[in-house]
Order: sequence, then structure tokens, then C-alpha cells
Amino acid sequence: MIFNFFKIAFRNLRRHALYGSINIVGLSIGLAACALMAIYVRHELSYDVFHQKAQRIVRVTSHLKTPEAPMELANTPNLLASFLNRNYPEVEKAVRFQSMAATFSQGTKVYNESDVYYADASVFDVFTFPLVAGDARQALTQPQTVVLTETLAKKYFGTTDVLGKTVQINKQPYQITGVMAELPTNTDLKIRALLSHDFDKGNSWIEDLSAYTFVLFRGIPDNAAFEKKMAAISRRYIQPELTKMDSKDYSLEFRAEALTDVHYSQGKLEDTPKGNKQYGYLFSFLAVFVLVIALLNYISLLTARATERAKEVGVRKANGALRSQLIWQFLFESLLISSLSVVIGLVLLQVFVPIMNNLLQTQFQMTGMELSVWAGVGLAITTLLGGLYPAFVLSAFRPAEALRGGVHQTSGGFQLRQTITVFQFMLAVGMIAGVLVMYKQMDFLQNHSLGFNKNKVLTIQLPADSLAQMKGYALAASLKKYPAISEITAGSGFEPASLASTNFTVNGKAREVMTLFFFVDDRYLSTLELKLAQGRNFSSAYPSDKRSGFIVNEAFVRMSGWKQPIGQSIEGVGKKGTVIGVVKNFHFKSLHNLVEPMAMIWSESPPNTLMLKTNPEQLPLLRAVWQKHYPFEPFEYSFLDSTLEKEYQKDHLTMTLFNAFAFLTIFVSCLGLFSLVTLSTELRTKEIGIRKVLGASVVDILTLLSKDFLKLVTLAIVIASPLAYYALNRWLESFAYHITISGWTFVWVSLIAIVIALVTISFQSVKAALVNPVKSLKSE
Repeated sequence: MIFNFFKIAFRNLRRHALYGSINIVGLSIGLAACALMAIYVRHELSYDVFHQKAQRIVRVTSHLKTPEAPMELANTPNLLASFLNRNYPEVEKAVRFQSMAATFSQGTKVYNESDVYYADASVFDVFTFPLVAGDARQALTQPQTVVLTETLAKKYFGTTDVLGKTVQINKQPYQITGVMAELPTNTDLKIRALLSHDFDKGNSWIEDLSAYTFVLFRGIPDNAAFEKKMAAISRRYIQPELTKMDSKDYSLEFRAEALTDVHYSQGKLEDTPKGNKQYGYLFSFLAVFVLVIALLNYISLLTARATERAKEVGVRKANGALRSQLIWQFLFESLLISSLSVVIGLVLLQVFVPIMNNLLQTQFQMTGMELSVWAGVGLAITTLLGGLYPAFVLSAFRPAEALRGGVHQTSGGFQLRQTITVFQFMLAVGMIAGVLVMYKQMDFLQNHSLGFNKNKVLTIQLPADSLAQMKGYALAASLKKYPAISEITAGSGFEPASLASTNFTVNGKAREVMTLFFFVDDRYLSTLELKLAQGRNFSSAYPSDKRSGFIVNEAFVRMSGWKQPIGQSIEGVGKKGTVIGVVKNFHFKSLHNLVEPMAMIWSESPPNTLMLKTNPEQLPLLRAVWQKHYPFEPFEYSFLDSTLEKEYQKDHLTMTLFNAFAFLTIFVSCLGLFSLVTLSTELRTKEIGIRKVLGASVVDILTLLSKDFLKLVTLAIVIASPLAYYALNRWLESFAYHITISGWTFVWVSLIAIVIALVTISFQSVKAALVNPVKSLKSE
């Protein structure tokens, strides 16, 4: 019997290859898309949950209140963790990390490494950092010791068997006491090396505010109560120091956030890159929607062919087939289509998971057990949901009525399909609008004036130690000799070098604010082609510029309230002087952020960065000159435009994923519309035949069949447009600078949706319009 069911199922699938293909393609894409997004969402919504004690760990951050506006800092005072360990019984362990610039060298291998941190020895008691070699309890207890990841160990030694060996870090010998397994990619604090460090050398709560502090509680933490308790630290220790520094208008408070929420928190100064939890929820919804709509389309296509299958049911019942046998037959048909869909879905997964890993720089994978569960659940859902309803509906037809051709679709079922189609195209309209707006915003980000010229600006990072940085001036002098290098500047580079308190006077009244400082020279403005709004640039013709000259931006002037900024007194980062120039605002952060007040000083300290105007073709020349000055240091460079582009990498990835799902949504929506058109043409076959006999042309028939569906699409456009407008404006608000959505955007969205609908409708409508009316009316 079972063999017979499968035989009939294969025969029906072969006979109706088009419908079968549509069902299989729709279901396989729905299943694969749902699984892909499940992998992605699981990754995005599970940052740092791999730590065994994650639910008991919180990160402490700083909230700095200033007379102008509050500032959120990811760092805390270095003394905080030790104080918590000594005085808070609910704290099991508080530990610190401190980011550092590091140059590693081993023999002839010399590289600048990122994601290197000083750390407390007890970090292994708090976090799950598994060591493949070494003792976690002793790894960082001694000075000048380091724990490397497996990747770094192999990079410098070719093996992970490196315990007891020595590696040079910033020209200081460090003994390797541990090798750490690679951490998952979904961790907020990415680590490649941990160095031992004494965080408690100082005695000031304010002067050394550079530690990332994490606290492991003995039980489940109450963050609100913990913050309230830490307020006593601010009152007793921090506020007196601020008062002594004539900063009594300032206050520093502490905030606590769960470790598993850190990656989704609002970005702070000196913080790690953040994600957006809403994207995870969005893609979860879209993944489920694609699968549900694929299933609904499957049911719609089966029931759309109800009149065609009715005679088959009638014949089988007339020959003695029981209703239960017919139900099993239709379930086996559903099982066959579902099985083929699951197999193709598995193939699609194997193809697209590596592509997604390459795109997102992740390590997504599904174990054999997960694949088996996914295949089993997918098969069960698609077979039962896709097969039960058609099976019970079709098997209920009465033989006499079915053989006489008296089976008709109910109006309720037809209205349900119309509702599904409207809902499908509502989402499709929203997706089309999203694609257009995201594209325009990304284009805006790439082409919006940043206030400087980012093209052909090469940044060279100098070695971390001050002795090597002293050679930076000699390197700059050597490079200036070459005509291919039109401009060169030495200083802190494109990113602010310091966040410091700044004192100035407005109308005879002293004020103090926190300001971002750039350490530059007299060629900085010309190298980046920054424009002066007032005053002048630094110049060697004015010896006092190095001692006391300040250049501020327009945002600083606006914040200060100065009407005439030139000549105003100002003090910061150990210098006291006057404002000699005002530079027009330029975007030194991504366009997610407003331009912040900043100041430039002509630094007398050794530079850590050179920036020069040149072409990529000059890299061999630059490398050769570099080797003359730094024969044992790595030549590491980046072009400014590429660096800035990385600021929007997450946005580009989100747009790519959104575009992919927009395509899938539109595709399955078209399948739904196709099923509705199929049903309509079957129901109106005789009507079409009569109209053709009475002289209706093909165009008349096309108009007749299309207008009702276009009404549905129009209704979807009317409902979806304001919802999409609201949602997309909310997304744009995450950018400090963004496009304005115009009415023309939704005109284009409407035209695209209507064209897509017309193409879908025309396929079946043209076929119906060309049918010979004799064939349509032969039973009359």
C-alpha cells in the first residue's frame, strides 16, 4: 500500500511538473532561509553566553557628568576593581583589562598586533578562556608573562608548544606561560594576547582611568542596587579629587550592565564595536515569515487545483477508495514534496553557510545532530501543515458531484488567499522600500562631504616605543624629498589622541569641559585639505605656536559660546595659550555620530603616526624608505578612505542580508500571487470562454483577470507605505546625518511592486486568455 502511495505521488509530481517545481523551490528556499537566519540570529543574540559564569558577570562603566553634557565612558578607574574585591562581600572577583598598542617580534618576524590587553591574573577565574597549554591559575601571576592564542603562537613559533619561550613585546621580553584556544567570534572583547600587569601602582582615582572592569558576583547580580552602592565610592573618593582639581562641577558615577548585554549597549568612548539587537529580531521575523508564506503558497497551489483533482478523487471513490486512503495518499504526496524540499534545502545550506561566513567573517556551522534535527522538524512541519489541510479538503469531495464537475471553491477560502496575498505584498512593498532607502543612505555615507579630502591619504603607524617614534621625524624628512609624495604630516593621526579637561573663559567667567585633542603639526590641515573658518594655521614663523597655539573646530566655538574665538585664552593637555584658528567642522567619526568639539595642538612629543598624500603605486618606494629607518620593524599602512569605509562595514552587511531576504520575500510573494491567479483562472474558465465567443480580445481578458489582483497589490501598497516610512525613518535615526525619504521613493516602490505583480499575473493570465473557448465550454 505504501509503495502504491509513493508511486501515485511520483506520477502526479511528474504530470504536474510546473506546480511541483514551484512547491519544491518555494519550500526548499523557505527551509534553507529559515535555517540560515536561525544560525545568524543565534550567533548575533548570544554574544558572550559561552562563558560558563556569564549570568553572574557584569561590566562596570563610567558616567561623567559635566556642566555641558554627560559623557559615557567604557573605562573606569584602575583602582575600582581592587576596592570592590576588598570591600564588597557580594563580589566574588573583580578583574580588569587594559587595551595596549603592541609590536611583537620573534627572530625576523615583527608585526603590530591588535586585540592585546594587560589583564589581572584572576581573569581565568571569571571568564571561560580555555588554555590548551599552561596553568590558568599561575599563567599571569608573575611580571613580564604573556598568554597567547593558538593563532599567535603558530604565527611566531610555528607551533603551540611554546611554554617557557620568550617573545619580545614592545622590545620587552615576555615569557609565554599559556596558550589559549581561539574564542568564538560572538564575543564583545576579542582577545589575541593577555599580558600580566600591576594595575594598583597609582593612588589616584582620576588620573588613571583606563581599565575595562568586569565583576563576577557570588549570586545573580542586582545591577540597580549595585550602582546605588557604588555611588558611595564616588562621594567618598572621587568627588574630593575632582574638587582639588578645581572640577567641582564634575561628577563621576558608575553604571553596571550584564555581560551578555554589553555588545548591544549604547556605544561609549573607548568602547568596543557594538551590534544592534533589533536586527536579530528583524531577521528572525523575516526567516519565519519566508517559511510560513512558502507553506501557505504550497497549500494555496494545492487547493487552487482542487477542481482539477476532484475528478481523480471521484473516480477513486467510485472504485471503492476509502477517505482514509485518500488522506494518506495526499499526505504521501506532501511527504514526497517535503522530502525533496528538505534535501535541496540541505544542499543550499552547505552552499550558503560558507558564503555567509566569508561575508560576515564568522565561523557559522551546524553539527550533524543540528542538521538532523533541522531536517526532521522541517520535514514534519512541511508534511503535516502542507498536507493535512489539502488532504482533508480534497478527500471530502462526493463522487457524484466531483465526476459531474460540480466542485467549486468556497468564498471563504478565496478571501483567505486574497488576505494572504495582500499581506505578502505588504511585506514585499516594505522590503522594496527598505532596499531603495538603504541603498540611498549607503550612497549618501560614501559621497557626503566629510569636511576633508580622504582620497590618496596614506597612514603609516610608527612603532609603539618612544625611541622608535623619535625616528619618525627623520622618516618624514626622507619621504619629503620624493615628488610623488605631495604632503606629509606627523602626529597622532586621524583619530583623537586624548580626551582631556579644557579650561577657557567666556565673558570673564571660567568654564571647564571635556574635549577631544588632536596632536598635529603645521602640515596637518593641508594634508587633509581642512578648511579654516577663522584665523590661521600653525606656522614655524610663529615660534609661540608650538608652546601655546590652539586650533579648535566650529563645534567647540558653538559649545563655548565665544562670539570672537580668535585670541581667546584656553588651557588643556598641559598647555596654556590662545586660540589662533578655527577649522570648519569635519567628520573624524562615522556619520552615526555628530561632530564633537575638538582642539588641535602642535605636539612636541614624538609622533605615533605619519599621514601623507600619495598614490598606491608608491608603496614599494615607501617600503624601501621605511626599511632604511626601521629595518627590524613591520611596515604597516592603511589608506584613509578604506579605514573610514570599515566604519560602515556592519551597515553594509546588514544591507546585504536585507537585500537577500527582500529578494526571497518578493519571490515567495510572487508564488502566492501566482497561486491566486491560477485559482481565479480555473474558476473563471467558462466565463473566459463565453467572453471570447462574444468577441473579447486577449487584451480584454488580460485586463479582466489583472484588475482584481492589481487592486490587491494597490491595497498592499496603501497599507504598507506609511508603515515602511515610519520604520525606515526609525532606522535612519541611528545616523546623525542621513537622507530624507521623499514621496518619490514610494512612487518608485509602487511602480516596482506593480510591475512585479503584472509580470507574475501575466504568466497565467496570457495562458488562460489563449485557451480555445471550445475546450472551455465542451461540457456545456
